[in-house]
Amino acid sequence: MTAAEKTLVMYGDGARDAARRMLPKLPDACFVPIAAERVREAVKAGLAQVVMVARLDEQTAFLGGAAGLLESITLDMDCGPALAGRVAEATSGQDVYELWDAAGRLGPCGRELCRRTAGGLERLAAEAEGSAASPVAAQVVLLDATGERMVGMYGRMAR
Repeated sequence: MTAAEKTLVMYGDGARDAARRMLPKLPDACFVPIAAERVREAVKAGLAQVVMVARLDEQTAFLGGAAGLLESITLDMDCGPALAGRVAEATSGQDVYELWDAAGRLGPCGRELCRRTAGGLERLAAEAEGSAASPVAAQVVLLDATGERMVGMYGRMAR
């Protein structure tokens, strides 16, 4: 099996082209819309790597849209209670993105969101295999609001 045959790339709404540009050597068959079931299928197929390319809203949704998730990230990245309070009151992921960006904290907060999303992918893969450790390595790329530009990334490479 080649590296391409061991990789699944899940992309968010409107992000397929960005994902293709980031990973141009992979065949089209490796690219699919984001769905938890795709991770389970990847584990059953013996894939080694899952890559998610998505915006803030899609990553938050993948993590179950957990109440307080983005506020928690804001606090954990030392952005202070004032910004965390504004994030908690935000009505959309785009609002949070803009708050983080305006405060100069998009980099660390975006990476932390990607880290948590990668952890979620690996937990899902471990559950699918029925093991404590993930059989796949997860990488997550955060895109800007247009779905065109990478603004954060976290993950590990497949073995």
